[in-house]
Amino acid sequence: MTRAVPSIAAISYALPGATSTVRELAAAGAVDSAPELLERFGFGRVCVAVDETPYDLALSAARALLGEYDIDPDSIDAVIYGGAPSALAFATRREAPRQARGLCGTARFHFPGTRLQYDLGLERASVLGVDQMACTTLFAAIRVARALCLAEGLERVLCVSSEFYPAEAGREAITNCTSDAACAALVSRTGERNRIVAGTTVTKGFFWQGDTMKDEVLASYFPTAVHVLRRTIAQAGWSPADVDWIVPHNVSARSWEILLELAALPNARLYSDNIARIGHTLAGDNFINLRDGQDSGVITEGQKILLFSYGYGAHWTGLALEV
Repeated sequence: MTRAVPSIAAISYALPGATSTVRELAAAGAVDSAPELLERFGFGRVCVAVDETPYDLALSAARALLGEYDIDPDSIDAVIYGGAPSALAFATRREAPRQARGLCGTARFHFPGTRLQYDLGLERASVLGVDQMACTTLFAAIRVARALCLAEGLERVLCVSSEFYPAEAGREAITNCTSDAACAALVSRTGERNRIVAGTTVTKGFFWQGDTMKDEVLASYFPTAVHVLRRTIAQAGWSPADVDWIVPHNVSARSWEILLELAALPNARLYSDNIARIGHTLAGDNFINLRDGQDSGVITEGQKILLFSYGYGAHWTGLALEV
């Protein structure tokens, strides 16, 4: 009997209405680096939530996925949510500090995952949450969804991530410009497109205080990333020359030039269009890029692609897909 190969059957995302250019961010004191440097690193504009909450965008992304792909709500077996937790998911950027104080009361039991189940009418779905994965949160949700499909025979798992960069933190994370966004991905137990053929996650707890170890994190980032990319390729049964596309997290384009040179993938192209357009959307980058790359016709059926992301805390994650 042939073993099922889960797939990413659908992707949708939601961005807030307001945007700012890198130069506007610099004028507002929202970035530490010179705008010229950030532009050289590939950044142009970011999306900034003003009146939207993380939950607003999560619901919008998930609702769009179900509608666009004509998914019957009763066919969803599970929802996995990651991102802004508890009451913070229902707060605008202005309200977040007040809502954070409320987390010591019963408001901490107001969960966005269960509200998604209710608002979307997913009456058959159980709900899980993933946390402490930073920018690899959606990778983690998809990893769990894939495992549930294989171990428990679930047919469809809806994964949703919605994360806003804290208002007091500005818009820069180590020379990367950040956007607010939500992304939803549907994992199916079987499928012909976007088949998940391998996945790798490496966690190095030594870097749990990444904010105080920036030099050490940067020193470890590239060699560990190369290791994860190569291990994912090997687990997929590919050779380095088989990789057609790298679908990245939207960090510095210069860092990707370095990483691709170190990884030595002779035929791989980098889908980097969204670095300038929307910046780093935290957990959503890779899957937003995959959706846009396929919609544009650049990433086509039959190709082999690698998704890679890094999350503070510290996690390096790779995913191999046959599209």
